[in-house]
Amino acid sequence: MQSPHSAKLRYVVATIVTCSAGTAGASSFALLEQSASRLGTAFAGTAAAADDATTVFYNPAGLGTLKQTEAAVVFSEIDVGSKFKNRSSQAALGQPLGVEGSDAGGWNFVPATYFAMPINDSLAVGFALNAPFGLKLEYDSDWIGRFQAERSEIKTYNANPALSWRLNKVVTLGVGVDYQKVQAELTNQINYSAVVAQGAQQLAAAGQLSPAQAQGVIAANAGLSGTAVVRGDDAAWGYNLGVLFELPSSTRIGLSYRSSIDYHVEGSARFAPPTPTNPTGAAIVAAAGQSALANSRASLNLELPDSAILSVAQPMGDFQLLADVAWTGWSSVQELRVIRESGAVLSVTPERWEDTWRFALGGVYRLNDAWKLRGGVAYDETPVPTATRTARLPDADRKWLAVGTQWAVSPQLVIDAGYARLFSKDSRIDQNAGSTLANGLIGGEQQSSVNIVSAQFSYRW
Repeated sequence: MQSPHSAKLRYVVATIVTCSAGTAGASSFALLEQSASRLGTAFAGTAAAADDATTVFYNPAGLGTLKQTEAAVVFSEIDVGSKFKNRSSQAALGQPLGVEGSDAGGWNFVPATYFAMPINDSLAVGFALNAPFGLKLEYDSDWIGRFQAERSEIKTYNANPALSWRLNKVVTLGVGVDYQKVQAELTNQINYSAVVAQGAQQLAAAGQLSPAQAQGVIAANAGLSGTAVVRGDDAAWGYNLGVLFELPSSTRIGLSYRSSIDYHVEGSARFAPPTPTNPTGAAIVAAAGQSALANSRASLNLELPDSAILSVAQPMGDFQLLADVAWTGWSSVQELRVIRESGAVLSVTPERWEDTWRFALGGVYRLNDAWKLRGGVAYDETPVPTATRTARLPDADRKWLAVGTQWAVSPQLVIDAGYARLFSKDSRIDQNAGSTLANGLIGGEQQSSVNIVSAQFSYRW
């Protein structure tokens, strides 16, 4: 039978993968929020609109439509609301159940910057620096799921040079290279009361304690908890491709593809144990600190998904209709296999994520030479099955409602602004991370909401 403390160590180290695999605006932890102009249409038409430098990220072939050199900076704020509603949770061994907790979300800043430059009538280059994945949730220290998740923060940085080549009046091709770095820091509490209970039972089985003495040790060490901090990082390469068709009817059809990225995440799991006043409990905690709960290094291989977008942009006088169908290959995340520095397999955790689809429909209305209005709706699937949903990533299907505007201050300076509200049903969580004795059981619903505001400043010359 697996001991409570070994189950806890497996969970702590494995979570580095669960989260580093993204405050998220798209499904799971992916961040679509790379453009205020696209946010206003709920990211409809992303691979076909190609009307500013942010096309570097969504479809590099769109660089071929830009007639001037352009630099753009984007400032997005994502307000994540995430509250847990208890239904059937169970306390960990020797611990109080805890409280439902306050909002684990909050405001998160996501910046991006872009540059695009035509070389001649056929060639154009561009560059993007942005954050395509991200996550930040922080629960109260006394909440029900504190032994499974307290603080989760993931940051990514992506550098993406790109090139477009116009074959003829209809077809333009694009290609880009991605250098992406991920950093993760995850914390949660450790139930050392369960560690002491396991150790006391083992001592009793070996005849070193009587059953009554073992029960006394367990009772004397109730309420013991420590902390675990997991950090990991890696950098890897990927690529993105695109094609843009500009038909004689002024219809634009864009198709883009972003490759998967293979990470070899290396990190450390560090534990801060309590100091029991009971001598036997103190000895058990010290022994665990030299074995199952010892500070150590670990690594894992992780493939973040590839994705593809098919977009259409159709002008209708002063109105432009935009549509998107997007696919993401989240089925690349099927299990988390954690390897010790010695090469031994520490754990294998099933995830069973699924590929997802996203559908978006939006439009842009040109009021006059200076102003445009935008709006859009979208539906975004989650890749996370209920059976493997955790408090670190309580993801659910989302519906989008977005509005935006553009103000051409001058021929050189353009300002875009957008707002989106994301709606989702409460997501069920039934999770003990391998052991109810060690971690408790989180049984309930996560109530989530997302608000996104974004501003974009583009200068052309």
